[in-house]
Amino acid sequence: MSNFDFSSEEIFIKKFEKLALKIEQLTDEISKMKAKLDKNYKVNRTFGLKTVRNSQPLNFARDVMGIGSPTKRYLLSLRAITEEWKGRKNDILITIRQQEKETQMDLKALGIRIPISDIKNIRVLAKQILSLLYISCELRGLAINEILREILTEINEEGNKMVQEIKQKMVF
Repeated sequence: MSNFDFSSEEIFIKKFEKLALKIEQLTDEISKMKAKLDKNYKVNRTFGLKTVRNSQPLNFARDVMGIGSPTKRYLLSLRAITEEWKGRKNDILITIRQQEKETQMDLKALGIRIPISDIKNIRVLAKQILSLLYISCELRGLAINEILREILTEINEEGNKMVQEIKQKMVF
């Protein structure tokens, strides 16, 4: 081999090593960009809108408005869902929906499914909500007993309608 062939081979190997290093760096940058895009997608994607569309509002449960922004509003609602998920169906769906203020179109939603048969969790949830009511009344100086009596009377009067509505909207 001539001296010229040896040095050109050495130059070729050095160039190849530099090219391989550049390819490795580009691959690393691309994977970082992909990870960043995946993270942004996870943050910006819409949660639960399909589930909300597959559920039905409950007439006896009114939506509760949260604190909104100039362009958006937030609603907490109880809904009935018959769609099967993880081997379960006929759940109560507690959702928080983000809506555009002007069009009232749902933008995002997050839902929690609670089976009707899960009395323990429903009891815990009811206790926590009543605790919030108690705290609110104490801080505002209102009589909690009167409010609880009104709520229980209303539930007793409308109880059969509530049960019938659930039976109609869900398939048992």
